Amino acid sequence: MKFKALALALCAMSLAAQDLSELYAKAGEYEAKGDYKNAMIYYKKIAAASLADKGDKPRRKVAENSTSSAENRASHDDTAVLRPTEPQNSFAQNSAAPKPVEPNSTSSNFADTGSAASGSASNLASSNSASLSQNSASPDSAPQGKQNGRNFGFLGLKYYEPIYMLFTHDFSKKPDRKADELHFEFSFERPIAYDALGFGEKISFAYAQNSWWQITQDSAPFRESNYRPELYVSAPVPFADELKIGAMHESNGKGGEESRSWNRLYAQSTWSADGFSITPRAWYAFWLDRTNEDIADYMGYGDLRASYTFGKQRLSALWRNNLHFDGSNRGAIELNYSFPIFNSGFYGYLRYFNGYGESLADYKRSVNKIGIGLSFVEF
Repeated sequence: MKFKALALALCAMSLAAQDLSELYAKAGEYEAKGDYKNAMIYYKKIAAASLADKGDKPRRKVAENSTSSAENRASHDDTAVLRPTEPQNSFAQNSAAPKPVEPNSTSSNFADTGSAASGSASNLASSNSASLSQNSASPDSAPQGKQNGRNFGFLGLKYYEPIYMLFTHDFSKKPDRKADELHFEFSFERPIAYDALGFGEKISFAYAQNSWWQITQDSAPFRESNYRPELYVSAPVPFADELKIGAMHESNGKGGEESRSWNRLYAQSTWSADGFSITPRAWYAFWLDRTNEDIADYMGYGDLRASYTFGKQRLSALWRNNLHFDGSNRGAIELNYSFPIFNSGFYGYLRYFNGYGESLADYKRSVNKIGIGLSFVEF
């Protein structure tokens, strides 16, 4: 009889240990998934079972109160969608090696679990706040919408105007050059500050360079290069998508009678809807080179740009005029079309230009030119 009673006792203890092990495993699964509410329910069952074995009702009351408090704290942590790391290891160790549980240690573990989760939440929130503060303090921390797809990827540089290379033909023959040449433009901008004045504005430095290369002539000289640095501030306004005010210098880098340069203060605004965009710009010219003091008679006092984008294709136009409604009327028109070349990342580029001021060297000579080539940036 003694042997039978001992065997029954051992079986009961084995079943109890097995039940506790299963409860631990189930609780560990829920905890690993971040479902702290159900995990705490199973831990509560483990604590209740241990207390029942002890037959200690006062301690059971304390354990239940502690468990309920930890469960509430876990429920709060669950709404924050946080997953503590240290408690996972602790629970995993417990489920791997089940052992009798003391009531006080069980409730203490639950409280520690809630504290660890709260600590993890606090640390994560502090880390995120520090990261956000650091980003907002950085001059490169543009609003996300303003950074998409226009970064060079180094030094905070961004694309500014189309970067392209065109093979062109001028139908208006000129004795000092070949009709066929290569024309390319390169540009970038470097934002200096965002929202420094509290208007959501961007202050930026920009640079653009156009060059005309006589590749069909002997020794293939560069006929002309124009360099255009500028500083501007742009900001959203109620009456348009953007208002942009800036100052720019443009010159050809030559001296003597071939020197050309002028400076401009300008203001422009942009309106866009359903793929259409229109940008009028007006400028005031000052500090003109003595060789081009009459440049405003050919370049006018502003220009108008319009575009229509459909898919990844784009049609655009530029119109410029001196608004002299007599025999001295001068101006220019430019038409552009860009389209993707399969999935190469390059864009086909077609251009037609007719009028004055394609380059500073030709500010007072009419050009009638067509070009075909590649654009390296989608605009």
